[in-house]
Amino acid sequence: MRALILASAALLAACSAEPDAPATKPSGALQPVSITLPAETAALPATPAGELVTQRCTACHSADMIARQPPLTAEKWQATVTKMREAYHAPITPADEPAIVAALVTLQGAPPPR
Repeated sequence: MRALILASAALLAACSAEPDAPATKPSGALQPVSITLPAETAALPATPAGELVTQRCTACHSADMIARQPPLTAEKWQATVTKMREAYHAPITPADEPAIVAALVTLQGAPPPR
């Protein structure tokens, strides 16, 4: 019991001691950094479907990112476009989806779906 009282007294003494000097800024403190991104060089085709993809998709995706997607079937593009509209609230109407899917398939060199 005496050991418990001594330990408690030591803890109380430590809590009431004067605080140490304020912490100094560490030498490895983070500093702001500026970066320059490369200019966008890719462009979607100047067709009605390409314009539609530009209007509806490039607010979030670069033209280069869209153009570099792996080849997908029309069905997979349809699922992706629907997901963008429903899950991410992309500015796409259900009526726009077939034209966007056709444009995305065409960008990859495949004939558009019928």
